[in-house]
Amino acid sequence: MPQTGLTTPAGSKAKVEALFDSLALEYVREREQQFSFVSQKRIVMELLRSHRGRLLEVGCGPGVMLPDLLAMGFEVHGIDVSAEMIRRAEQRMASHALASRCRLGVGDVERLRYSDASFDAVLSMGVLEYLPDYAIALREISRVLKPGGHAVLTVPNQASAYHLARSGYLTCRRVLGASRGSGVASPRLPWALDRALASAGLRKADSRACNFIFFPLKELHERASEALNRALTPLSGWAFAPFLGAQYIVKAQKTVWASAPYG
Repeated sequence: MPQTGLTTPAGSKAKVEALFDSLALEYVREREQQFSFVSQKRIVMELLRSHRGRLLEVGCGPGVMLPDLLAMGFEVHGIDVSAEMIRRAEQRMASHALASRCRLGVGDVERLRYSDASFDAVLSMGVLEYLPDYAIALREISRVLKPGGHAVLTVPNQASAYHLARSGYLTCRRVLGASRGSGVASPRLPWALDRALASAGLRKADSRACNFIFFPLKELHERASEALNRALTPLSGWAFAPFLGAQYIVKAQKTVWASAPYG
């Protein structure tokens, strides 16, 4: 999908906000136990391990990452489009020993309310796929990063076997009139995201893939799918992993000057 720098329409943002307001309790109860999330979290923590300072988490949800980020030594600012998610995050952190190093609030990744070069790191898990065009979001992330700072981003991987097969199946059903649209989130191509990062002045430093799931096994037999996923998890750093892992995780460093835009 070409990234043209258009802001997300207000109606689309309202749909995402309403969706995550409705999912907040489910995230509180189940998110930390889901193997798909555990896999992402493990890689994210590895990619951030050598970093310290001020970190902005965009799309912090009910705060499931916050205790670990604080334990790593970060001062954390967390934002989310969903007021209900922020309320749940505030509840989680209310009695935490390191709560004084955490700030939470409703926020928009396309209009970050922070000054230039405010953060040493930015983390965004599961946000970009809800934007029809993520160019502005990436520029905002780059803007608030200090030169040399790092961003770690996760997106569903459009090039993975799972999303290719599922997309083909849903397309056939729509052609036959058997189904409607597939939701508000859209998987992303890893190399398209890499190019967009470069255009925003963020140089790719590392990448991984995880969640080795396959369609329709995941839908038909969840336990078998998870067992296979666990068995294939060691492949996350391999060169061909982005063609199998349904989740793409990229780490990029802010450069002094943005790259020339791609034609």
